[in-house]
Amino acid sequence: MPQKIMVVDDSDLCRDMTRMMLEDFGYEVVTLESGLGLSRALGREKPDLVLLDVSMPALSGHQIVEVTRQHKLHRCPIVLFSDRPAVELSALARNCGAAGFIAKTDNAHALAQSVSRFLAPAAGR
Repeated sequence: MPQKIMVVDDSDLCRDMTRMMLEDFGYEVVTLESGLGLSRALGREKPDLVLLDVSMPALSGHQIVEVTRQHKLHRCPIVLFSDRPAVELSALARNCGAAGFIAKTDNAHALAQSVSRFLAPAAGR
């Protein structure tokens, strides 16, 4: 059974590209255009990993992570997903309690490799 990745991003292009790249590596991918429906989607989809865009309208990615952790919603790594500088993403991830960050890329192999690093510890649960 393939591992399920949830991609939350307000950009149609980014969601679609990320979905296609990860599906090419055998992942099942579900997408959301906003973090506002994330709690319901986590319960319904039970993903193995969430890639969460940092820059979204209404609630930013790091705010969504904080809310998700406070309410103890479905337990899986939530990873910030952005093209912001690594130093900034590292600090945001640490401060909000995200599992880490992955830089947005058009390199499917690099993306799949980054995703697999966050899934490896989860497989041992």
